[in-house]
Amino acid sequence: MHLSKTCPSTKQPQNLLKHPSSLKQPLLMSWFLQDVSNFLQQLIPNPISMFLQYQFSPADFESRHGMGCKRFTLSSGDTHSILSTFDILSYNVNNVASSSPTRTRLILRAIFSSGANIILLQETNPAWETLLRDDAAALQFDHVYFHHPRLEGIDHPPDRPAGGIAILSQYPLKDITIVDFTEDVSGSVFPALICKAILPLSQLSSEILALSNEVHNVCISIANVHLRPPVEMDGSAWLSTARITEPIRLAEIKGLVRRAMSTGFSLDGSGIQQPELNIIGGDFNEGDCGAALSYLCTTLGYIDALQQYVPRRKETHTWPFMRNLLTLRKRLDHILWRNELLAVTTKGGKTLCMLQLKCLGCGVITGYETGASDHQPVLSRFGLVW
Repeated sequence: MHLSKTCPSTKQPQNLLKHPSSLKQPLLMSWFLQDVSNFLQQLIPNPISMFLQYQFSPADFESRHGMGCKRFTLSSGDTHSILSTFDILSYNVNNVASSSPTRTRLILRAIFSSGANIILLQETNPAWETLLRDDAAALQFDHVYFHHPRLEGIDHPPDRPAGGIAILSQYPLKDITIVDFTEDVSGSVFPALICKAILPLSQLSSEILALSNEVHNVCISIANVHLRPPVEMDGSAWLSTARITEPIRLAEIKGLVRRAMSTGFSLDGSGIQQPELNIIGGDFNEGDCGAALSYLCTTLGYIDALQQYVPRRKETHTWPFMRNLLTLRKRLDHILWRNELLAVTTKGGKTLCMLQLKCLGCGVITGYETGASDHQPVLSRFGLVW
């Protein structure tokens, strides 16, 4: 049974000894009430969902802008041009689902009917790789990468069949790196993937074309994560497990950010070191207020597209327990982005101008709540703005 976090945690039980004995009982009671509250939020459906059912499909995004320009106005009143859009899908496919023809058929449909240009997958395995590669090639996903961890040695956790991670892209990929947290973060289980996608811009505004008539590209740095699940290492879970494992997820994200730092470090006006990563997607294994997400959004300035566009009543993961009599509903899957400038470069590497990355929409694709993965696919659309 998985119990996920939906609110920030208080201090962890291992710090309990630091408090005077007179405070231990109130702290224990506070932790217990917090854990019970989180559990009930996952167990009891939002009353609004009983009257207003959430529905989303890729068709709900406006028709693709393609590579042409479209004018739009920001809240500030400034008018800008969307030069290009691209869609990113994040989906935990469930490693054991690969043995079920019925489940794989639904999961593959969810993936390849999404219209996404870049697909981030978690819990892949060799069987999933075989299933995915044929369809990926047919749909012009010419750039794919699968990683199935094989952890060895007494200092590592045992090989985890749910630790596979993959990216499928219609755009060229480079600098693919696997980040193994297990050596630096105690309790970490799964690796992450970092890479760069090269987006071609074949049609640009006249202002940019006046700078150069060569082929133009924009490089987007992306991370695919699968953070520590809110379960014990033996697979069991208790009311407190999500809270106790929360520092592990935070440490994994901080390790990812350190790995992605640009050479010489990139600093903003606050003096805080900034990562190179433009987009971070995947299975965070925690809800909207989890420590890892809070760190990325509050400290580093990322924006969670799920929180930005999807109402809180909509979950991305369901988990039945008590012999399927009850179901827990959690928001574990997220796609985060940073509102920052990206360089338009020529094939020779010359920088012509800067474009702004914007998230134009996000949704949880419905119709796959049951019979597919225990997670649901999250789709985000991004635009490059001039």
